[in-house]
Amino acid sequence: MGELVGWLKTDIKDGLKVGEIFQDDTEFARQIIQGPNSTKLRQIKGGLFGKWYEANEKGMLPKYAIDGEDIEDVIKDGRLFEILNSEVLDGIGHGGKASKLITGTDKTWYVVQADCLLYQRKSTKVEEKEVEKEQEQQQEQEQAQENENEKAIEKEDKEKKEKNEFDISLSSSSTYQFSTTATSGSTNTWVDKVEEKNTEKEKEKEKLIEKKEKVIEKEEKEKNEDLLVPVLIRLENKNDGEKETFWHPPEQGTVRDSKTDPKHLSWLLAKMYFRCADWGIYSIGTHYARAHAMNEVFATSMYRNLPSAHPLFRLLQPHFQGIIGINMQARANLIAPDQNAFAKFMSSGDNLPDLLVNCCKELDYKSMVVPDDFETRGLKDLPGYFFRDDTVALWGILKGYIEEMVSLSYFSEDDVTKDEELQKFVEEIKEIGFGSFERAGAEAGAEAGAGFPKCITTKEKLVEYLTVLIFNVSIFHTSVNFKVNKYLGYLPNAPPSLRLTPPAQDDVITMERIMETLPQYEVALATVVVTGILGSFSPIERFYVATKAENKLGYMGENMAVSVEQEAVSKVWSRTWRNIGM
Repeated sequence: MGELVGWLKTDIKDGLKVGEIFQDDTEFARQIIQGPNSTKLRQIKGGLFGKWYEANEKGMLPKYAIDGEDIEDVIKDGRLFEILNSEVLDGIGHGGKASKLITGTDKTWYVVQADCLLYQRKSTKVEEKEVEKEQEQQQEQEQAQENENEKAIEKEDKEKKEKNEFDISLSSSSTYQFSTTATSGSTNTWVDKVEEKNTEKEKEKEKLIEKKEKVIEKEEKEKNEDLLVPVLIRLENKNDGEKETFWHPPEQGTVRDSKTDPKHLSWLLAKMYFRCADWGIYSIGTHYARAHAMNEVFATSMYRNLPSAHPLFRLLQPHFQGIIGINMQARANLIAPDQNAFAKFMSSGDNLPDLLVNCCKELDYKSMVVPDDFETRGLKDLPGYFFRDDTVALWGILKGYIEEMVSLSYFSEDDVTKDEELQKFVEEIKEIGFGSFERAGAEAGAEAGAGFPKCITTKEKLVEYLTVLIFNVSIFHTSVNFKVNKYLGYLPNAPPSLRLTPPAQDDVITMERIMETLPQYEVALATVVVTGILGSFSPIERFYVATKAENKLGYMGENMAVSVEQEAVSKVWSRTWRNIGM
């Protein structure tokens, strides 16, 4: 199907890999923290509250799901996390009004509120270093024993030689016979001891090898330690007033773990409902609202308040170039009421304006300061969170570049405060760009104006502010956009719409029920097309490390005067970009 719409063969191959393993819980969790919607995860602190508390009290979270651990100990260790989609989907009606246009039949595509609880498995691995240390100690002991054996042999040979020489000097042959026999006997006794020690040494080696094999076996068996796994999913068809349900994985190693067992299928279906909810929030919230619409506010204020000769205009313009035009195309062809592409295949597609409003309630300046955001959400030390590792590293490089560029034009805090054009640029972003966010921000407990500052008075704050803006339009957008086809292109892995309401708690789920819930072939084809388009590069997009000829980090744009100092800073940080990951 991918070849029909122009997918690259490498993307098709990666998509098929996802299709092979998407049912695994570890793959489900991996896509949660590495995929397009990597910004929703949050650590649970202080205990279970609300719906999670009620579910646990009712026994909906079995102990085997958290490896027999006490839930309070897991929370205390910081190994329980959640993703909440219910608030964003609250009030969003079902879709499917345009279903006949693409499938030939009228269908209701259900919007189901879905939340997920994830557990980080506790590590019980024997560290490889400990095994290596034991091996080194064993080798040292063996070497010492060999040295001791060699010395003993030398000593015994010397004594034997001396004894023989003495016996030969005696005239009595009987005495000679006795002496050599005695010497031979003592030698055999010593050899027996050496062989016994060698046998013990071999046994120690065998024990070490056996221990090593057990470690390897244990590591293979517990290869998912430290990784996240989903342990509880909450579903609620609130639009139709249906009762909420909770779903947990089947116990591993039992008949319930069979992929044909109803318990396994019910858990698989629950994950599909969650991914369906995730699909809508990603496309309108994570991608369009944050990675596009917010950037248009920044670009508009830049063009209105910063002259083309202003040093910050030269810094920002290459990154913001094309943003307004791209967003106009999206509003005209993707999300317009009469050209709503999402309504043709996505459950929440009929209600994009309402969904967009709900998504914007979550936008906040503080959450865009990347290192602080990961720490606030309790994700600073989560193992295997490569999205965090990469974005924090890139944030540091970008911030260092901006610090040097700012220092070329602002020599003191007073220079920042007295720059009227800069202050107008900042004020308009808050007061006009995000002025309507005041009520939503207040409801979310954030500052008015989405938490953006009204003015900037220090160089440090200016560097942070500019890093937020440039990071959001470049690195963040790239991280949530260009691999969307691999994560969302395979429909069973991430269905954009579902044709049946979620099952009741005691329903027996069959594969036929799952197939009837998944959308038709035409929707799958539309999903492949849309994700392929969204995941492809635009002709106007520029990449700072594509060619050395154009590799000026934040290069100053066409027909702009560039100072020698600015050019030097750009070249230095361009080399840093090229070397990342090497």
